[in-house]
Amino acid sequence: MKRGALSLMLAGVLLAVLTFGGWAARAVELPPSRLGSPVSAEPLTPTYSGCGGVYLAPFNEEYEQEVVELVNAARAAENLPPLKRVAALGYSSRYHAADMAQDDYFDHNSFDRSGGDLVQTCIWVERVLSYYGPDSQGLGENIAAGYATPSAVMDGWMSSTAGHRDNILNPGYREIGVGYYQGGRWGTYWVQDFGVRPGVYPIVINAEAATTADWHVHLYIYGSGDWDEMRLRNDDGDWGAWRTFQSRLDWQLRPVVGERAVWVEMRRGTATTVSSDTIRLTAAPALGRLPTAATFIHSLATGETVPPALWLTPRNVGDDETLTWEVTGAGDWFTATPRSGTTPSSFRVQPTADITGATATYTEILVVTVISPTGIAGSPWRIELSLRIVAAPLKRVYLPLVSR
Repeated sequence: MKRGALSLMLAGVLLAVLTFGGWAARAVELPPSRLGSPVSAEPLTPTYSGCGGVYLAPFNEEYEQEVVELVNAARAAENLPPLKRVAALGYSSRYHAADMAQDDYFDHNSFDRSGGDLVQTCIWVERVLSYYGPDSQGLGENIAAGYATPSAVMDGWMSSTAGHRDNILNPGYREIGVGYYQGGRWGTYWVQDFGVRPGVYPIVINAEAATTADWHVHLYIYGSGDWDEMRLRNDDGDWGAWRTFQSRLDWQLRPVVGERAVWVEMRRGTATTVSSDTIRLTAAPALGRLPTAATFIHSLATGETVPPALWLTPRNVGDDETLTWEVTGAGDWFTATPRSGTTPSSFRVQPTADITGATATYTEILVVTVISPTGIAGSPWRIELSLRIVAAPLKRVYLPLVSR
């Protein structure tokens, strides 16, 4: 394996570049003049040793996710596809950020402390592959120390002339992991690992954003040139029809708040592969502002009905999407018009004028269903309509039950 190394000191900035065949590792550290003195702390007892193998929970999930989103924003500015965040590269990055802080070193390769001395345990490629798998077709790594925020470290990497920007904008990578650790000599440690694996074709929703308030999203699907057709589905729903493969696609999530998944199956001849991505939907259309029950009172003595009619207005209580609705259900004693409309138009429920018979109570079910888009929360909405026929004159107004 070919290896080259270059270390530079420019205006107090330490840059290190390592290359391993088609793999590249690049490190950047803030100058002491901007950092002030290194963070003073009690000596740390190393808890990580060897060459990885520890699967760490995030130290700051928000910071790590923000770095991923900033990377994909930088790639979008250069018309490059977004990277998919994957757990394997994240575990590698988190381990290395924590290991550098706890063993007090700054290097791509992994070290342990022995009698106060640093002893190399493995080169960085071995560490990344121990998490990512041995079949990687390419790897890259950026490291940094001392930067306070995701935007600050990204500015440092993107402004570097030593190749960090090249890693971030490398069109050959498809996946990314980010690790952040607070502590150690320099206060903060950051690691980005990049990779591409044979036979892995990621799908990326909204440039790998963690959340969205809009169920209309954009997909990027890797595999152009390798696959002829594809079909998609939401969550565990039915597959859509096969269509010609395309990398960029506008899509609609299942419009229900929560974690939503999009699956894609690709094929060429008899060969197929499946990929998926998830995003958390924080707002979605929902049918509401309707009663669950309503009561009409009719007096045989006066022929009066209270209320004489009831106007109901289906509304979207989740977002600004226009919902198309229809009303079903019929009875001998009421009419509902119109039978269809769009939010926020109303329909009227009215008892018929020729109510006759003895005192009694009649009940029917009226159903309001959103027919476009489908799968809306709150739909179908059932309303129990009651007609009470009484002999005496009406002495007070009866109102429909409270809606929810």
